[in-house]
Parts: sequence; structure tokens; C-alpha cells
Amino acid sequence: MDNQNEQLNTNDVSLSFFSKVKIFLSANKLAVIFIAVLGTISFSTTGYLLTANNKTPPQNRFPQENIPPISPQISPPQQVILNASPTASPSSSSISKPTASAIDPTASWSAYVSTKYSYSVKYPPGWNAQITTQQDPKILEYVVFNPTATKAGTLSITLSYGNRTYTQAQALDPQTGESILVASVSATKKSSKDSNGYKATNVIVPFGSNTIIFNAKDAFSTLFNQMLTTLKLTK
Repeated sequence: MDNQNEQLNTNDVSLSFFSKVKIFLSANKLAVIFIAVLGTISFSTTGYLLTANNKTPPQNRFPQENIPPISPQISPPQQVILNASPTASPSSSSISKPTASAIDPTASWSAYVSTKYSYSVKYPPGWNAQITTQQDPKILEYVVFNPTATKAGTLSITLSYGNRTYTQAQALDPQTGESILVASVSATKKSSKDSNGYKATNVIVPFGSNTIIFNAKDAFSTLFNQMLTTLKLTK
């Protein structure tokens, strides 16, 4: 009987304790929730820190000393040309133009001018022109053209202006000649040979009622042909 009373008393005490706890929890619900949340956070943080401290740091797959140092690739400095002027294209002034001598080889030649008989002719540089008296009364003017320092009496190229007609002048040499144009008039060209055997060329040019007769040794034929292009008849 006594044991039953003790058991009943114990159950009453237990029921009384849980009743008090239940009443406390009902009265302090917010505080209990706060304490529970705080405890959860503290537990989680503590567990994370313990786990992190127990982790072994991973070992490097390659030893540091075996990795060669990487030097930065520095590109060579580029040269910058400042104030570089562009290549000038050839202008019209820089293009070489043909000189007067290339166009006319006689442009720099001297000229013999006969003011008395109104004609002129050029002769090469390094040559001279000299009037010589003739015994033939039909020759009014006789000019000898020779290179400078030629000995006296040399007749390289000669010009005779006389009062023979064109027909009379042609009759002096009976051979048939070649018709050419000189000073815009029809002239006659003939070949001859002097007493010394030198070949020469004779050109007879009509000039009004008179004539001009050229005689040139074949050694000077090129210069002589150029001289013929410079003959001017102004009367």
C-alpha cells in the first residue's frame, strides 16, 4: 500500500514538472525560438570550423622548383620615321628635255653672212670662214671653210657666188647630176675629182639670175650636208 502511494506521489511530481515546463514554453515562445535558432547557428559554425581545420591542404602536382621561370616576351622596338616625306613623283620640270643641239645639230654653229649678196650659211665649230680673191671675173665672192690650224691653200669646203646663170654653171661640168632641194629651191648635185685625185661633191644652187656653187671633199661630206640645210637666200 505504501509503495503504491509513493508511486502515485512520484507520478504527481512528474506531471507537475512537465506541466510547469509546458506553461513556461507557452509563455516564452519567442525566447525559446530565438534560443533554438541561435543554438543551431552556433552548432553549424562550430562544426564547419572544425571540419575546415582538419582538412589537409592539397599538395602541388608539380614541385615549385621544377617549373622554369617564364620571362616576358618583349617585342623589339619598332622604328618610327617621323616627318618622312613621300617619294616625289617625277614632275614635268625634272624630266629631261631634248636640248637644242639634239633637235638641230647646227644650232650652235657660227654663220657666215654675206650682207652684200644677201645670203648666209653656217659652218661647224672649230672651223673658220675666209674670203679669198679669185682670178675668174664671174666669181663675185669666194669663201673657203677649213678646220682651224689647217695649212694655207687647203680647200676643205668652198662656196662660190657668181653671175653665171644656172644653165651656164651646170655646163662647167658636162656630167649629169642629181636633182636635190636646197634652201627651198631645186639644185643639182654632181661628183668630181680634182687633180690630186681627191673626190669631191659639187652642188649648184640657182639664186635669181646668179648661182652659188659649193665644192666639198668627200672626207667632210657629213658636215657639208648639214651646211646645205643652213643655207638661206634672202634676196
